[in-house]
Formats: sequence, structure tokens, C-alpha cells
Amino acid sequence: MFKNLTDILTTNCKVVKFNNEQFIYPIFKNGRSSLIEYSNKNNLLLLENKEISNLKKITVFLRSPEERFVSGVYTFFYLAKQSIDENTLKKIENFDIINRHFVPQYLWLLHLYKYFKGIIEFKPVLELYNLIPNRDGPWTNNFTPWKTITQEEKDKILSIKHKKYIDVDEKIIKKYLNKSVKLEKLIKEFKI
Repeated sequence: MFKNLTDILTTNCKVVKFNNEQFIYPIFKNGRSSLIEYSNKNNLLLLENKEISNLKKITVFLRSPEERFVSGVYTFFYLAKQSIDENTLKKIENFDIINRHFVPQYLWLLHLYKYFKGIIEFKPVLELYNLIPNRDGPWTNNFTPWKTITQEEKDKILSIKHKKYIDVDEKIIKKYLNKSVKLEKLIKEFKI
């Protein structure tokens, strides 16, 4: 199913440390740009890779899988500076193109698992905005102005078979949202 995950699983794994000893793992399309921008403006510490291995608990904000998939695919096209076309959508559907913006949130957790074996606290992404006031995203730094997705573009993206992109995340959210779980248990339970 998910072929060649090198670009997803070999990047640096980063966790933001808040002053109140809360650690947050930012996931693309789950407020990550806002969180990183906030951490930069407020001089918050970013821990990477082995620096996170001794932490006890990390908070992960999860987003509605289908909403995130649509937003992620849209972002992929936007960053590639191309219109949403059926040929590229078909490649996404067949897993010939995968990208960190729309792969399952589970794969982000698998990436985190390389360095962290402790407790994950799952919260809905909307709660992130109670923690940070900004909505700074990639469009604020040297990008052309962000264009809001149209209903037609959403419909095009949703027309492809995308269930395999969202199934595992829906199960995780159903079982663990607003709860904590040892990451190792979750990785084994939902292995894809």
C-alpha cells in the first residue's frame, strides 16, 4: 500500500517544548506551521530525534482524517504550483505519489516511535488554538497568497478512493481521542 516512505520516515523528528513542560509533536496539516512559527517567535525549544527519547509524555493533536486528507492533497498541489488534475489524483489514489501533507497521521506516529516509546496524549486539533493564538502558516513566509479551496476542488479530491488514507486514523480517533496511550501499544494495535 504505502510504498517508499523514505521521505516521510527519515526526516528529523521534532517536538516543541512549552514553558509549562508540555511537549507537542507537530504533524503536517494539524497546525504544524502555526506551532513551529509560534515556537520560533517565542523562543521555545525544539527537541529533535534522540533528544526526545527520555520524555515521559508527548501531546499529539489529531485532525479529522478526511478533512486533513483533502487539505493535504490541496496543499500538495498548491506547493507544486499545479492545478488539481485527474492524472496526479490517480497517482495519489494508487499510492504512486505520497506526501507528508496527506499520509495518515498514523505514519507520523510511526516516525515518532523511532525515537519515543512513552505515553501519547491525543487531543483534537481545535484545542491547539487554545494553546497558541496565531494561525501563521506557510503562506505567511515567502509564498504566494494562499487561495481558499473551492467546493469543486474538494469534490475532485474526494472523488478518488481515499479510504486507505483515512481508515487507520479514524480508528485511532474513535478509540483514543482525549485519552493517553503508550505509543508502542498503539503502533502494534493499528499496524498497517
